[in-house]
Amino acid sequence: MKKYFILTMVLFLSSCASQLELEERAALRDKVDQEECVSLGFIEGTEAYGGCRLTLKSIRAQNKTTDAIRRNGLDNNRFCNRFYCW
Repeated sequence: MKKYFILTMVLFLSSCASQLELEERAALRDKVDQEECVSLGFIEGTEAYGGCRLTLKSIRAQNKTTDAIRRNGLDNNRFCNRFYCW
């Protein structure tokens, strides 16, 4: 039993993203956003550039929320649990 517990804990902890991976993802996301806004013609350091970055962040947040709603079965104005919907 102890071996199964240890194996389960090792698998659980190994599946978690490390802080370094999270920071790398954030840095990559920032770089992509920066390149996108510059390619659209915004000049870095201006108010319009800040608005572009904020818009991209807002779109990402909306997509994340939409994905969570769909994943949890809350779309189409109904709530679906494992065996039933209302």
